[in-house]
Parts: sequence; structure tokens; C-alpha cells
Amino acid sequence: MSPSAANTGPNNSYLRNVQYADSKKLSVRADLHAKYGRGDWFSWLASQPDWPSDGEVLEVGCGAGWFWREAPRYLSPSLRIQLTDLSFGMVREAVIRARENRHWYEVGGCVADASRLPFQDASFDAALASHMLYHVPDPQEALGEIARVLRPNGIAVIATNGISNMRELLDLRRSVFGGEHGDQVSAAFTLENGRPLVEAVFASVELRKYPDRLVCTEPRDIVDYLTSSPPGDGASEAQIEALRRTVAAAFEKSRGKFVVTKDVGVLLCRASDAIRREAV
Repeated sequence: MSPSAANTGPNNSYLRNVQYADSKKLSVRADLHAKYGRGDWFSWLASQPDWPSDGEVLEVGCGAGWFWREAPRYLSPSLRIQLTDLSFGMVREAVIRARENRHWYEVGGCVADASRLPFQDASFDAALASHMLYHVPDPQEALGEIARVLRPNGIAVIATNGISNMRELLDLRRSVFGGEHGDQVSAAFTLENGRPLVEAVFASVELRKYPDRLVCTEPRDIVDYLTSSPPGDGASEAQIEALRRTVAAAFEKSRGKFVVTKDVGVLLCRASDAIRREAV
């Protein structure tokens, strides 16, 4: 599958072996947010739920484990942590990162598909799925799995983007590479179209928005961001040069400060025991 084709829908092989084999490509995108935005996303996310004081916490699609650098300020050291991802490289990074702070006595990890979690029913008191459900072929199925492994009255923390997130960068990408407007991957599960899916599984759902925007001053950072994922990561040199010109023109038009919209939030979800069984 070509990089552009991989961007049109979930593809486990591409995600596992190319895009998220390790955190290099993801770090490029994260750096843009850290450099030009609030830079406290993981701290903010960790501060939103009412985490249990004891028990088991699961992260589905843990990525590089950056959340766990900030989590000790908000999560009890009595918790037992289990990290999962489709990529072995990501699980390895995340487990190391979560263990580095020596806050939790038990931190484990395993490679797992979010649609087929390898855990028994009612195994966890809390589950985190941050910016990953749009990669799953069937988000509803993955949500059912998250509900299945939660104990009665457990909490699910589901973070994702809204439809207007990063729209200025997506416009730049479309002007060079073509294609439909918007991020076709992220569009698979947004705050807007994902909420009804979540509400079909969980008894209560609360949306909290993360207020932020990016005020970018270096064109190269934008180019790096747009070439860290499809179709930019498979672009020809001619396309990359066209992208550089397009980005430079955008900065000139905005007098050196290119503002990017952020539209991000978290859905805090709880399920009754009856609804959790029905979701399986």
C-alpha cells in the first residue's frame, strides 16, 4: 500500500511497521504542539478524570507513553498500570517511560489489537484511549472492548480531535497534495461523530474541551509536520519543494505568525454493569 492509500483508512501493517514503529514520526508532530501551543496536554488530560485510588488502569494505544511522564501528579502510586499498543516498539518505549519515574510498583505492557483486547471481563477500574480510536477499523467494536474490560462504574477516558482541529495545516496539505478536505484518518472518530458511538456504549458521557491554538513562527516546523505522515512522508522532492513554497507564502501572508486552530477534548465515560454487558 502506498503512503497516500494508507491515509485513507486504518491499515495495521502500515501503522505498526512504518508510522508507529517507534516514536520518531509522532515526535515531529508532538513537537509542533509543544513549541507553539500550551504544551501541557498530557498534564491537562491527567487532571480531568476522577481516577481510582487503587486498582488497575489500562491504556489502549499507549504510543510512546508520554502521558505517564505527567501522570504521577494525578494518579495514585497504588495503581497497577497495563499498557497496550499495536506496535511492539511503542509498548517498549511506553513501559520504560512509565517505569522511569518509579511512581508505580507494577507497570506491564503487551502488544494488543484494540478490537480484541486480551483481558478478561471486568479487569480494570479505568481505561485510557487517547487519540487512537480513529486508527481502529471499527471504533464501535473497540469501545465495546473497553467497556467489556472495565469493572462496574469504571471510568473510560477517551481523547480525540474535533472536526476543525489543525484545519489551516490541512488546507496547506490539500493545496499541495490534493485530496479531500480534512484529515481522513482523524475524521474516522472525532468529538462530533464519535460521541454518539460512545453514548451507545456508556451510561454517562461528559465532554471537556482543551482550549489551545498554535502560533507558529518557523516555516520549517510546518513542513516537517506535514511530511511526517501520509501523504507527505511519501512525497517526491518536487512535491516537498512545492510544499515549502506554499508554506513560505502562507507565512508571508500572515506576517510571520501562522495561527493554527486546535480543537481537542476528552470524553469522560462511565458504564453501568448492564450496559457494559450489552456492549460486548
